[in-house]
Amino acid sequence: MLFQPISLSMSNNRKTILGVPLDTYQQEEFLLKIEKDFRSANVKTIFAVNPEKIMRAQRDPELFSALEKADFLVPDGIGTVIGLRLIYGEIIARSTGIGLMRRLLDLADKKKYKVFIFGSKPWTNTIAKGNILKRFPSLNLVGTQHGYLPKEEDEVLIEKINSLGTDILFVGLGSPKQEKWIHRYKKFLRVKICMGIGGSLDVIAKIIPRAPIWLQNIGLEWLYRLMREPSRFKRQKVLPRFAFEVLKEKIF
Repeated sequence: MLFQPISLSMSNNRKTILGVPLDTYQQEEFLLKIEKDFRSANVKTIFAVNPEKIMRAQRDPELFSALEKADFLVPDGIGTVIGLRLIYGEIIARSTGIGLMRRLLDLADKKKYKVFIFGSKPWTNTIAKGNILKRFPSLNLVGTQHGYLPKEEDEVLIEKINSLGTDILFVGLGSPKQEKWIHRYKKFLRVKICMGIGGSLDVIAKIIPRAPIWLQNIGLEWLYRLMREPSRFKRQKVLPRFAFEVLKEKIF
């Protein structure tokens, strides 16, 4: 392992796998903790963490730092849930990133929080926006921006997000780009919550279908996506190594 956590203030619900921190709240607890932090003056960051991200963080110090300094780290992926159970005996439900995003949208709809969505391709972003507003017609969606934006325009985008009084910012740039973007700019953002949502907009736009519920419930959503997107095979090859490293951490 290349990187070790530095002076983490770990609560009873914060554990680590291969040095990468994870929060072991149950699904409803995540939402309660996040809502409580709306009273904070500083932006709170949320990332979903799967085995692929944990392994990438071993060789990417910027990603590692972004995860280490995040406020909420959701165990996303059956591998992280099994890893936590194996190392710590923690029995928790898998809390998917897209599931938490939808819960936050529901919360924003009920509480009238202002939402901004940044990321994905222009067409995908537009379709996702339409589908979100179909589900939450009264949602205060103050703005959207596709993810194909030159870096030189980041400052203008942040000024726009802040000027709209955004409460919740969703960033879907894919990993590790979104984690690094949020980590780099969070000190300039005046939002309450900033969450990295990966490819959630593709799912919401129905460009990439989710696995059937029964496959999600038994933790095989990754296999469904692999069957539909064989190009993901190269990314999935990291899983055996992840399992081996977790077993080493358990034993030693």
